[in-house]
Amino acid sequence: MPDRFALVLAGGRGERFWPWSRPDRPKQLLPLGRGGRSLLAATFERVNRVVTPERCLVLTAADLIGATARECPPGTRVMGESVGRNTGPAIAAATHFFRSQSKDAAFAVFPADHAIDDHAAFAADLKRGFAAAEREPVLVTIGVHPTRPETGFGYIRPGTKVAERLFRVAAFTEKPDAEKAARFLASGDYWWNSGVFVWRAEVFLDALTASRPALAEALAPLGVAADNFESELAVRLPTCESISVDYAVLERAPNTLVLEAGFDWDDLGSWNAWGLRQPRDQRGNVLFGDAIAVDCDGCIVVGERGTAAALGLRDMVVVHVDGATLTCRLDGTDGVRRVSEAVRMRSGR
Repeated sequence: MPDRFALVLAGGRGERFWPWSRPDRPKQLLPLGRGGRSLLAATFERVNRVVTPERCLVLTAADLIGATARECPPGTRVMGESVGRNTGPAIAAATHFFRSQSKDAAFAVFPADHAIDDHAAFAADLKRGFAAAEREPVLVTIGVHPTRPETGFGYIRPGTKVAERLFRVAAFTEKPDAEKAARFLASGDYWWNSGVFVWRAEVFLDALTASRPALAEALAPLGVAADNFESELAVRLPTCESISVDYAVLERAPNTLVLEAGFDWDDLGSWNAWGLRQPRDQRGNVLFGDAIAVDCDGCIVVGERGTAAALGLRDMVVVHVDGATLTCRLDGTDGVRRVSEAVRMRSGR
């Protein structure tokens, strides 16, 4: 049986949660998980049911290594990327690292900033994914039945069934508009792409070479850099194109399968999405930290190192963190990234 490893991708900045998320404290480090845990810490609670910390690798931004390591269990390997190049190069680089640990490596890939509460079902599906990838030369992604017409997610249309809850991928669709997302939901024929993958290292490298040979060639020297992997990664990564693993490999590979998830899932892409998973008071308000809501209904109020107070509001978001304040309608939270971009431009960062 191949040796099992895990890659956690923790390089995102999470701009949609401004002002809580900042460049030095991105989404995965925020207490957005159940019980106020960081999303990264919650990720390891699930992953370590199947893969021990010593066999886990976290890739994050170079300036976030310290903050990221504090949220990881002892024994976890944390590496920094000198530049961000999206998931394709990150996963390809990690593949070489795992092969340096074991020629028969199989590994799973997890985003660090997603929400999953049913840990037992997640672990069972992860084991199912490993079993499929170890049995055949396939690339396994996990699909989740949608619960709303979400425009910010990628979708998968399953095709021919090959085993229990396991299907060939008929099509990938990236971030549809509202009308198409509503049709996808109504049809029942499309699943959300969870961004959780499982495959053997050699199978992924073969697929990368076939679909993106220039990228495979750029990172090939990592395969013989076991003793100085991180320094070699700092040299090679800037030469790579920025591309997601979906575009680089999965949408082109003929051996991609989708496993139907048996667990809950959300990527918490907005304040609204986070609020849907939080406890509420009698009037439907989400209150977190130093927060007060008076005569309010259906609001999200968050205060950290300062009080956030809302009065007489309905379906609004009020966030106050470290001297910065956000106020917007709950149905407009997908646009918060525009605010964080405007703040960054004003500060010249």
